[in-house]
Amino acid sequence: MEDQKKNSLLDDDLSLEELAKNFDNIDINDLEKIQDLAKLQQQMNDFLIDRFATNIEAFKKYMPDIGKFFEHYKPKRTIEFFCMPNGIPNLYFPDTNDFFYKTADPFKLCEQQIVQILERSNILQTRYGHESDPYGQLHFKYLNTLVTLGEEIERDRTLSPLKIGSVPNCMFFGIGLGYSLAYLYERVEVANLIIVEPDLDVFYASLHAFDWQNLLKFLFENKYAINIMLGQTPFQFTQDLSNFYSKHGRFLSSSWLGIVHYASPEIKAIADVAMRDLDSVHAAMGFFDDHLFGASHACHSLLDKKNFVLRHQTLDKKYAKLPVFVIGSGPSLDNDIPFIRKNQDKAIVVACGTAIDTLYHAGIKPDFYACTERTPEIREALGVIPDEHFLDDVILLTGDVIHPYTTALFKHTAIFGKIDEPFYKYALATIKETRKVGFVQLMNPLVGNMGVSGALFLGFKNIYMFGLDNGKKINSSAMHSKYTTLYNERGCSDQGGSYTTKQQGKGNFGGLVETGYFFALSARNMGYVIRNLEEERGKLNCINCSDGLYVENTTPMHSYDLDFKKFKNIDKEAFHKYINEVKTSPVKVTRKELEEIFNPEVFKEIVNKVIEKLKARPKTRLETILMMQDISEFLCGIELQPQLYFYGSSLQGSLQTYFIVASRVLYNSSDEKQCLEQCFKMFEVISEFLEEAQTIFKHMPDFVIGEHRKFYPDGKVGIDYPLCKAPVLPPEFHLRRAEYDDPQKIFEKRYE
Repeated sequence: MEDQKKNSLLDDDLSLEELAKNFDNIDINDLEKIQDLAKLQQQMNDFLIDRFATNIEAFKKYMPDIGKFFEHYKPKRTIEFFCMPNGIPNLYFPDTNDFFYKTADPFKLCEQQIVQILERSNILQTRYGHESDPYGQLHFKYLNTLVTLGEEIERDRTLSPLKIGSVPNCMFFGIGLGYSLAYLYERVEVANLIIVEPDLDVFYASLHAFDWQNLLKFLFENKYAINIMLGQTPFQFTQDLSNFYSKHGRFLSSSWLGIVHYASPEIKAIADVAMRDLDSVHAAMGFFDDHLFGASHACHSLLDKKNFVLRHQTLDKKYAKLPVFVIGSGPSLDNDIPFIRKNQDKAIVVACGTAIDTLYHAGIKPDFYACTERTPEIREALGVIPDEHFLDDVILLTGDVIHPYTTALFKHTAIFGKIDEPFYKYALATIKETRKVGFVQLMNPLVGNMGVSGALFLGFKNIYMFGLDNGKKINSSAMHSKYTTLYNERGCSDQGGSYTTKQQGKGNFGGLVETGYFFALSARNMGYVIRNLEEERGKLNCINCSDGLYVENTTPMHSYDLDFKKFKNIDKEAFHKYINEVKTSPVKVTRKELEEIFNPEVFKEIVNKVIEKLKARPKTRLETILMMQDISEFLCGIELQPQLYFYGSSLQGSLQTYFIVASRVLYNSSDEKQCLEQCFKMFEVISEFLEEAQTIFKHMPDFVIGEHRKFYPDGKVGIDYPLCKAPVLPPEFHLRRAEYDDPQKIFEKRYE
């Protein structure tokens, strides 16, 4: 067993080409000899026709879209079946004089590959350590208890899938003629099988050769999941994979076995994406307290009459084409400050997070302040600006999870619904007036994501990125611009934690840069949202001037290569008036409406059903995986009911995280009984969490982060339960650690 740190699924020693060297090879001369086996060939052809018909009927029954698609499918290239005297169907491509299986016995080749993969590979699993809790939250109280329980069974890293005999989740790249599937299921049980075959012709051929009918019957009768992804690009693969795990349980993406049957360029590209992005399926899922905080904050913004972005108010064309500077406070920003100063009146300026501190001290006035975080200390970060009027005409660009302390500092706001949080979708279904609010995607994990996504979802088409480094130069210590006083003069640390840079990634201007998990996820999300919106709305112009991590779907360009002479100064006063009076608006919602949509009794009923399901005691690892999957699917079913969406969705993040820890312990040891007993103990802890979750849900919609401490009057995070004791509330968190007499008392705009 191993943690998820493998770089590639491709192993040359286990490739079909390499393994085929151990068998009798075949070439074009052998094919000519086969023509003499006319009777055997005819028998094979009859068999292929019958099997295809049987398989199509099976797919029509179990996976009808696939059955209908391939019933009358015409291959895009010429393919021919042939067999050696053993009668095993193989595939020949006349256009290239190539064989699919370069051996006389495809069965033995496929069997050897599967056996060696199961003996030599590992189930890749995510490992959670103990998490610090800066605010006092139930999620971490129970997560840390579960992590401790998981550490009580020493992990045997020599265990192979073959020794264990079961796999929670198998991703199979390149189906070939399907023979390998039979050998896979002969040796291990697979709870979830994901087949990825980008070549439709090859899958069509497998419908003639492999016994899909019996496999599908076996899987569906035993309630094992199968998902077949056909003809996809890497981008489509990522989307469909996320959809699959959303339905069956994101925890499954943390425990998986990858098998590459054959390695075409398309399969290599998709397998690389799986290794790079699969952990993002269960990363940043949020958690129960966090969702209650976010929903409560959204309710406060609604009741405080803050302006929300209007969904159907398309950005005026004259503004949509304007250049937009999206600025982070990465160290490379210092190189671009002269260009930004000179051209700040020719572009809409978006300051992301602490970049507002940087720009203030560099003499650059932002139009927007982009904020991702829902935490209360953002007020402290903004408090480093001495000029009390600096924010008067700056528009807060953010999601609805923003803390009331932050919104209170701004006279003007442009608040989106955060579509990947439970509240926004729930509000659309339950409160009519909120349906006018527009949404934003992928505004996490870092403030630069809010800047990029916010600008694009407002409707801008020409984005210029500065200081969005998502890392730093190799062997450099600087993480932020020299103009950022919060880190340079006020003692706030930018080392460790989310600033950890233990990885290397492709540089925007070539070479490598130091980066880390959150930085890499940030860059990935930026590239993803650009790609997604381009497919939906047409070409976007996204120029990345940051000397940091490369962002896909952007064009690298140094600021000194940009020609802004053709651009005219923007009438900022008219633009701000348009945003504040046309593009955004308050939403008329009453407190009573908000209180009514959070019903503690409905929440209790759903929670009790989950607790009841957790009482089951399956007899095997695989049955336990299927049990957690059943609970995940139950909550997914709750989410599909608009009037109940919040109740299911608010629980998913914490439960999926807990299931990741529980599924890991199932595969810690060869002693299945020991692993099961420890997992069942974890289920008891999770049940305690669900009991206590009800005690804070009743405070909705007033569960505001920081202020929530009043609900824990004895100074502990909740109460003691038999398996999970309440930790002491942490001290209130503060960003600023040092006093600084800022000489820049009044903002001065600079152009030099």
